Amino acid sequence: MTPYLLHIGELALRAASTLYGWALAACCGAVSFFAPEAYAFGVVFAAIALDGVFGVAVSVKRRRFATSELGRLTLLKIATYSAALILAYLVERLCRQEGPFIGIRIAAAWAAACEFWSWSASVLVLWPGCPFVRLWRRQLSAEIAAKTGVRTDDILKE
Repeated sequence: MTPYLLHIGELALRAASTLYGWALAACCGAVSFFAPEAYAFGVVFAAIALDGVFGVAVSVKRRRFATSELGRLTLLKIATYSAALILAYLVERLCRQEGPFIGIRIAAAWAAACEFWSWSASVLVLWPGCPFVRLWRRQLSAEIAAKTGVRTDDILKE
């Protein structure tokens, strides 16, 4: 048993002697700290990814080049939503150590709802007759106008 413990200690010291080892340990520590709410983070990242995929589909349909602006916006969304979720998680951990964290789930639901709104506008551009999303076409007109460059009045005439 002792040789195994010495070997593990030697490996730990070797990992701690490099910057890569410290960075890997920090990343593993952060992942394990946020692991209890991984589902909330996953839902938001999936919503961002779906919005990005449908945004590219709108660009392809309109025969426009999917510029790097979409990539910048996606990275900005990931950064801002992650910051909001991390702050919500930290505040809840400040208030209590265990239990179901409701605040981060509410924040994740709001972030996913924002992405759902943007995704819905992309769906209406791709498939204007979509029955589910067509219900709130009037409310999405400004979002559709921003995605297509068409005036809001022209969208509502269809």
